[in-house]
Amino acid sequence: MYAYLHLLISITVPIIMICTCGVLLQKRRPVDTKLLADITLYILAPALILSALSGSHLQGGNVLHIVLFTLVMTVLQWGLAVFTSRCARLPENATRALTLTTLFSNANNYGLPVLLLAFGRQGFSLGAVYVIGQIILVNVLGMYVASRSSMNGKQALEHIFKSPIIYACLVGIVLDVLHLPLPPGTDTAVQMLGTAYPTLVLLILGIKLGNTKLSGLHRRDVWLGVMLRIAAVPVLAKLVLFVLGIHGLLASVLFVEISMPAAINTVTLAEKFDGETQLVSLIVSITTVLSFVYLPLLISLG
Repeated sequence: MYAYLHLLISITVPIIMICTCGVLLQKRRPVDTKLLADITLYILAPALILSALSGSHLQGGNVLHIVLFTLVMTVLQWGLAVFTSRCARLPENATRALTLTTLFSNANNYGLPVLLLAFGRQGFSLGAVYVIGQIILVNVLGMYVASRSSMNGKQALEHIFKSPIIYACLVGIVLDVLHLPLPPGTDTAVQMLGTAYPTLVLLILGIKLGNTKLSGLHRRDVWLGVMLRIAAVPVLAKLVLFVLGIHGLLASVLFVEISMPAAINTVTLAEKFDGETQLVSLIVSITTVLSFVYLPLLISLG
């Protein structure tokens, strides 16, 4: 337990420090977060995907289970978010916000280190395959969901296919299948750009939090989003794992990864497409803070 708490602190402190830098910067001078969002979505995210896919070695029977679990959960989570929003009679922007935070967990920069401690290198490797799929989903499906608030379905799809993320995925998969490395020098540049992705996303979150009114904590849709992410999604995941017959270490890894707090980069998507950034920022912040309490319990259940 001491080691686990030590890891949580080692993850929490950097997140808080980077977000605080964003908050302080926003207090001193206005920041164009839309420009920062463009940099993350059109430069850093494609680089991260290309770097991850080109050396991922996507083989083995576990990959099929991971893909199947991801697809089923994505459909169910999307439906759950939309159904809850309709029952609560939330406006369209709030529905998009709840859909983003329910669909996408912070499985990468938060989830992977937790897996390494809880399940060792084997669990970490399985989690890395899941994370690759999440990176693609959050930057493709997530972009579609977020952009629907300002575009119709056809326009949103056209916007996605203009994004370099799609082509980074295709190139990365081809390189992995053919066992070809990125050219010397290019691999270093791509890795450097990809490494900057979570840092800039955290800064954007901090900047948005600097503009977030605490009065938003009383909003009903905030707590609906929180409950969907930290309560409904883990229960749904347990049922899906049981129905699909996924068990053992892979089941534990998938359960922990999908039960992580709301993904930080959903703030970037909401900002880019003029969504409910305050709602998304609050859900991400609250679920991240609460995760320090509920994650040990979920790991034991996993």
